[in-house]
Amino acid sequence: MEVSNQVQRDIDAVGRIAAVPRILEVITRTTGLRFAAVARVTDTRWVACAVRDEVAFGLQAGGELELRTTICDEIRQHRQPVVFGHASTHPEFAGHQTPKLYGLESYISVPIHRASGEFFGTLCAIDPLPSRVEAPETLQMMELFAELIGAQLESDERYALSQAALHTALDVAKLRERFINEVSADLKAPIQALVMDAYMIRTTDGLDADLRARVVAMESNLWRMAALVGGIADFAHDRLVPSAPLIPTSATTLTVGLQRVLSEVVSTYPQRALVTDVRIEATVDCDPARLGQLLVSLALNVLRHVDAAAAVSIEALTTDAQLVLTVAAPGLVLAGDELDSVAGPLAGRGGLVPAQQRWDFYIAGEIARAHAGEITVAESAGVTRLVFAMPLRAVPADTAALGTTATA
Repeated sequence: MEVSNQVQRDIDAVGRIAAVPRILEVITRTTGLRFAAVARVTDTRWVACAVRDEVAFGLQAGGELELRTTICDEIRQHRQPVVFGHASTHPEFAGHQTPKLYGLESYISVPIHRASGEFFGTLCAIDPLPSRVEAPETLQMMELFAELIGAQLESDERYALSQAALHTALDVAKLRERFINEVSADLKAPIQALVMDAYMIRTTDGLDADLRARVVAMESNLWRMAALVGGIADFAHDRLVPSAPLIPTSATTLTVGLQRVLSEVVSTYPQRALVTDVRIEATVDCDPARLGQLLVSLALNVLRHVDAAAAVSIEALTTDAQLVLTVAAPGLVLAGDELDSVAGPLAGRGGLVPAQQRWDFYIAGEIARAHAGEITVAESAGVTRLVFAMPLRAVPADTAALGTTATA
């Protein structure tokens, strides 16, 4: 008879319990019964899931017996153990069909239940010779083993369900990533076209001052949209925080990258007093594109909160041991808890504070952590500075862990 998919899964589940072969061996040696098995018993099937056969009974895992010829079918119904050590002289089983059909004298079988109480099958042992299997301690041992198997089956099922849920979640995540990628790609082209159009309008000779200001505002919003689309795509790819080791980046390469993003900021805010200074004089272990994103994030945060007439300085330099990025402006007010947004979007303010007035250090904070750096705020002589500092050399993971352990 062909084994159904569900029964095959039950056989496989028993097969994954490493203790079962040892349990069957202990049963045969302790009871003297030379055939022991774990059987899956339903209202239509008796299927061996695991077998120890020392009498050539001829049954292997996956093998079946006719359900109505087994005592296990009766156990399925009344859920009680059945034990006899000499069927020929037993008042109840001397005339029973099962011992006669299979030539049995000794028999012990106990029900196996899952932890939920659901009946699974039986743990049984048989032998064609009489035995003393009716001893109470033998039944207690069998019941203990059956309980152990039932608990392991429940654990295996929970693990299988958790794996299925994990695979489902991964499939959903892949679909979400694909959708975000496609939407991001579709958005980038029109945004880039609008940026170019805005630039051409803004640089047109004789443009009305009010209209120019509106174009500048539109251009600023377009750059924000482009940054958001890029950030969303990075989240979809899990690339916001670099998974690969930070690579040594030459002073020239990092300088060019930071100057490029700063020139974009300056061109986006032509009416603002922006002073930039890039003095990178050492190789830095970093992701230069992400550092550029961090610097722009700090700059945009400041530009949204400082008076339009205020001078804003943006500086990038290296010291003997650190890379330091600084955005400074006078009259800048940063509440004590605003920097908490490096740990995530500030909850509870979204509906109350307009977008252009919110501080948002989330992306900058993620990039800072990926570079073993820190964002801080300092105020002196009426000037407030947002400062990002990181080590020039990447800290190996094992060294960082050792340092954490030592500190703890």
